[in-house]
Amino acid sequence: MKSFSYKGAKTREISFPLGGIGSIELVKRFLKALTLFLFVMLPVVFVGAESWTYENPFVWTRDTGAGEFSVDDDVYTVTHTGEHDWSFSGFKRIEVQTGEIFEINANIKITSDSHYSDAQTCVILRHGEEDVISWAYGGTTLKGSNDWTKLTSSFIVPRGVNTIEPRIIGHNKSVVEIKDFIVERKGKIQMFENTPEIEEITFGRGDLKIRLDGNTGGFSVEDKRTGRVWSPAIDDGWIVLDMKASGSKANPSATVRLLNPESTLEISAVFSQQDDIPEVLVEISGEGELEKTIDYPTRFGTVSGDRMIMPVNEGLGLAVDEHHEHLWRWHTYGGHGLCMSFFGVVEDSTGAGWMCILETPDDAAIMFRKTEESGLWSAGPSWDASFGKFSYKRKIRYIFFDKGGHVGMCKRYRNYSKEIGLFKPFTEKVKQNPNIDKLIGAANIWNFDAGKQKLNLVAEMQSLGMDRLLWSGGGSADEIKALNSMTNVLTGRYDIYQDIMDPLHFDKVRYVHHDWVTEAFPDDINWAGKDGYWRRGWPVETKGDDTERIPCAVICDSKAVKYARKRISEELKEKPYTARFIDTTVAAPWFECYHPDHPMTRSESKHHKMELLRLVSEEFNLVCGSETGHEASVPFCDYFEGMLSLGPYRISEAGRAMTRVIDEVPPQIYDYQVNPARRLPLWELVYHDCVVAHWYWGDYNNKLPKVWRLRDLFNVLYGTPPMYMTGIKQWEEMKYGFAASYKVAQPVSRATGYHEMVDHRHLTKDRKVQQPLFANGVSVIVNFGDTTFTTADGVEIKPLDFIISGLDK
Repeated sequence: MKSFSYKGAKTREISFPLGGIGSIELVKRFLKALTLFLFVMLPVVFVGAESWTYENPFVWTRDTGAGEFSVDDDVYTVTHTGEHDWSFSGFKRIEVQTGEIFEINANIKITSDSHYSDAQTCVILRHGEEDVISWAYGGTTLKGSNDWTKLTSSFIVPRGVNTIEPRIIGHNKSVVEIKDFIVERKGKIQMFENTPEIEEITFGRGDLKIRLDGNTGGFSVEDKRTGRVWSPAIDDGWIVLDMKASGSKANPSATVRLLNPESTLEISAVFSQQDDIPEVLVEISGEGELEKTIDYPTRFGTVSGDRMIMPVNEGLGLAVDEHHEHLWRWHTYGGHGLCMSFFGVVEDSTGAGWMCILETPDDAAIMFRKTEESGLWSAGPSWDASFGKFSYKRKIRYIFFDKGGHVGMCKRYRNYSKEIGLFKPFTEKVKQNPNIDKLIGAANIWNFDAGKQKLNLVAEMQSLGMDRLLWSGGGSADEIKALNSMTNVLTGRYDIYQDIMDPLHFDKVRYVHHDWVTEAFPDDINWAGKDGYWRRGWPVETKGDDTERIPCAVICDSKAVKYARKRISEELKEKPYTARFIDTTVAAPWFECYHPDHPMTRSESKHHKMELLRLVSEEFNLVCGSETGHEASVPFCDYFEGMLSLGPYRISEAGRAMTRVIDEVPPQIYDYQVNPARRLPLWELVYHDCVVAHWYWGDYNNKLPKVWRLRDLFNVLYGTPPMYMTGIKQWEEMKYGFAASYKVAQPVSRATGYHEMVDHRHLTKDRKVQQPLFANGVSVIVNFGDTTFTTADGVEIKPLDFIISGLDK
């Protein structure tokens, strides 16, 4: 028997039995075909290939009755008509052992042209009969290719797994063709058996004791101030190759080298601490292809009484032991994920906990999981590929607190924002553009049917006490000039530089938007893959059929600025707008582009998006707004439409039929959108004095009359102005209601717009009475509860009411 040996610092000796393979080079070639280039240093036994394919195929769909399949000449066609996820299964459960190597092969073609359809090969991992460790392990994903594509991937069975079950999964409306779906057992790594353990490493200074597990690569921290040990929630299956101490006594560190069994990627992670500061910096390096996301360090476990803190739009604080909807993988590279690049966990009883700052957020996310054994939620960092590779060093910083809770997190992050140059307060912005002052405390008004009544409508609003207004409804040149002459009125209009409809579809779709940059099609559109499959954007209803929609293409962000400069400069010559709303720019993710003439990473996409907003705010000196909001745009944006509206919990299809008022309140609105026990003003605690936050234009104050008062109260609590979308008929019927709402929601926003929110407290155990404090001394107490609350000074606050102090300062 021939062998190859490798011995690393403080690690076991590893032998590589070659048996009858013939030569080391043959082994290397075989493993390279599996993308297991690393395994020339691991003991592998190869066996005769054993393979499996479908036995009893069937379709499962999240939406009841939304899927079916057919078979023709060994080609399976899956048709899915639902809006959520689906799977195509039918393999028997395959008994496996830890360390076994499997290869997945399938030929797949997506023949539908639906919005964001995909197909992913994977396996379900189980421990025992029903204990699912992962629903989608290994494999690779195909997004929207109309050609047959062979998907090949390999994985290693991690610790604790007894069976695997291959399947194909996907999302959204899809027609997917599948053939030659085969799973093969290729061999087994023997390093899990009869080998000595790698020694753990413990280090740390001051209040922290840091431990790296030699078996799992897990990272745990003991906070000596509280006695709490934050340790991994699960064993993620990482294979430890090497581990060693490094650094100095003043700045201790440790390096661990790991193999990810799911992606077969090798990474190196350096954990370090500077001086006695209770923070740990983790720097992760890797080389090579990255077919699937990787999650490292493994997420910390939680206990009942813990709360996850997440800057989803304004912010959420979710108890780890409650049922939650829509907890998934939330990226940090766009407004429909995390709007700031941190997350964490705090103890409700003490405010102690930890936060994690993702210092390289452009290809990052957080992954939520409910641990099967405990039933508790936990969250940890997750990393995307950049152009299919690990590409660059990823950095995250863990900060540990013995008190302070969500406010302490936000204040630490506010300082970090200043350090990296994102922080730009209104006190600076107003020097560049004095019209910023008109924005502070201005209600955002959208109207589409006023016609020649725009001036009368605005004048009547002001006569009823709605004195500060951001008019977003556009108008003729004469109307804009007249509105500009009114006191405390900003004039703006909608604009967009993302969606482009193929002109060949103009006669099919219900409308042709005058702001589509049609001239950008097809040369300047974004390619979602190297095969020329263009990225799908907003789908538009066809004439006579609400259910059939044709997707727009998405412009490559590197091309948007030239179109915006031309359009805006020409328009401003006639219409002297003072503001402009740019739709989608920071709501949509930073998109990679694979077009050979203008390839683009996510980081480059972010840069070009910010250049578009810089054009608006600096070159044209307009008050600049964008959709939803993200901190990357704080230096360039002045207001966000949608920051107040929690994206995952809006009404269904909130971006369509925006003017339609809805009487019945969907459950998610009460459960999350207007639930004070779950909402947190994280954004305000960091950026209140930098950007004005509004509700979404399909989720505004008066959208659902039954929760209108609750929305007004959140405006009071957060110090943000209201948003109204109204037609002339509704205005005539409810004008005094609008005026009363304005007088509730607006005053605190004007009084505090230039000032930091320095504190936010829950005054009752049920979290329904809350109090923010602003740097200029303004304070509010809002009672969202159903009983009267009495303050320490004996002041009674009735249900759904509030008091304000300090307005005279």
